[in-house]
Amino acid sequence: MTEQDARVRVGVVLPRPRGDPGEWLTDAVAFEAAGADALWVEHGAAPELDPLTLTAALAALTYRSLLVVAVDPASPARTTVERLSRGRLVLIAEQVEQTDGGHLQDGAGRWASVNVPASRAAWREVLREAAERGDHGVLVPADPRLLDLLRNPDDPGGRHDLQLAQG
Repeated sequence: MTEQDARVRVGVVLPRPRGDPGEWLTDAVAFEAAGADALWVEHGAAPELDPLTLTAALAALTYRSLLVVAVDPASPARTTVERLSRGRLVLIAEQVEQTDGGHLQDGAGRWASVNVPASRAAWREVLREAAERGDHGVLVPADPRLLDLLRNPDDPGGRHDLQLAQG
């Protein structure tokens, strides 16, 4: 097993958009660009927006992350989304089951639901604990702090070069 195979994956749970779906899609693309391994479409919010259609839009704008959604596997649009995603679509109804302790199990392994860590040290601890448990990945709610952690995992903080000059 290579180091890449042993790495704990990061799944970002995207709440379904409550307003402009374009903003939601932009956020999803930013998480993928920052290194998220999977984008999970939350199935509870915004019931007026079809989750499979949202996932099709994600498939058109992303290229690498798994796209995970809870939908009826018999949906006729499923084939279209599978083709758009080029094999990255995972339907929760088919391949993921709820296990004890807030974990989800899919064909690749167990995903642990975690809160957004408050610091880089806490993030490293979350990933270390997940690796020790043998989790395939962690599921984290979409949040600007998570985006920063993914983009700058080794940033020691105290970046004075980012402070604005004030007069």
